[in-house]
Amino acid sequence: MQTRIILLLMAALLLGAGCTKQVKQGANTDAAGRGHTLKHTVLEGETLRRIADNYYGDPDLAGDIATMNGITDPNRIVPGSVLALEFDEGQWQNARQRSTALEAYNKGVDLMAQDRLAEAEKQFRLALGTQPDLESASYNLALVLAQRGKNSEALVFLDKLVADYPENTDFHFARGHSLFLVARFDDAAAEFAEVLAIDGQHKRAVFGLARSYQEDDQKQKAIKAWQRYLDMDSTSSWADVARRNLKNLRDGS
Repeated sequence: MQTRIILLLMAALLLGAGCTKQVKQGANTDAAGRGHTLKHTVLEGETLRRIADNYYGDPDLAGDIATMNGITDPNRIVPGSVLALEFDEGQWQNARQRSTALEAYNKGVDLMAQDRLAEAEKQFRLALGTQPDLESASYNLALVLAQRGKNSEALVFLDKLVADYPENTDFHFARGHSLFLVARFDDAAAEFAEVLAIDGQHKRAVFGLARSYQEDDQKQKAIKAWQRYLDMDSTSSWADVARRNLKNLRDGS
């Protein structure tokens, strides 16, 4: 059926368009002979809370990092600037462990950008082997697994991420996508609905919701969802797909 062909083609495209990789974490270190100090180069998109979580395992220590580095506005840090991160004896071993994990993570992000997915998967697994709670590595590993057609494996990581971070729309969206690709259409629809409960203007989630309903033969819900998408986006190539699916549903084809 033409509608199903279109939907399957969009399924192949949606991961790249809808699930954005999280920003690469910096892990530049210079600890030799300097006591319990690491240096971190701020990358585009990073926040002090993210850096605090990566190195201390506690995002609430962002204020301490700001104080250490004379930052007056913790919400504004400049990419390329270097932060000195200080650790007491109890924090030091964990900080070094996290730094090692971030080095593997960074390699994985670079490999992922080059579409070297098998190698990226290996690096993300190395990062998680060193630091199991590095959620960015779990998320990107799940994306790589999904791109490699290993959606059941991806769901293992995504299930935990959405449980641990229930307000993160990226995690919910990626889980919905993987559920769709393993033909769990009702569960996928529920996951996309969860995204929309957090962010009602999330266009990709509306698109995913519509295609999940359509594949699950919930015609009226699919019609309503496709129309909702077109109310949000009427000009893109995605809108063209939505219009075709909506027409096919209304025509009964």
